[in-house]
Amino acid sequence: MAQVMLEYFIAFAHLGTILSLFMIIRGCYGIHAELPVQGSEISARIDRTADLLDEVTQIISDFADSVPASSPQAGSDSPFGLILNSLLNRTPMDENYGSPKSEWTVQENNPSPLPQETD
Repeated sequence: MAQVMLEYFIAFAHLGTILSLFMIIRGCYGIHAELPVQGSEISARIDRTADLLDEVTQIISDFADSVPASSPQAGSDSPFGLILNSLLNRTPMDENYGSPKSEWTVQENNPSPLPQETD
């Protein structure tokens, strides 16, 4: 009885595989009609992304042009370098920032010899 049920199960699995393969092949024949539609949609999305990147670049460039150069500093003349320098100059650090408050001692490492085993 179990053998017969297993054979039926295998037969239905094969039939399902054949039907799904037929559906995949049928979908592949229709892909040529869908490619131009999907391709134009992808191109439109890329164009929108490029426009957004251009706007962000323009905003960063405008911000970099509005930052006054207070003193000549070592760095690049790129907009990103100017933004970084202007942000770093606004937060000066205290004179005693990072000074050690206490001394630490380092303990010596004395590994004890391991006892050797005898045969």
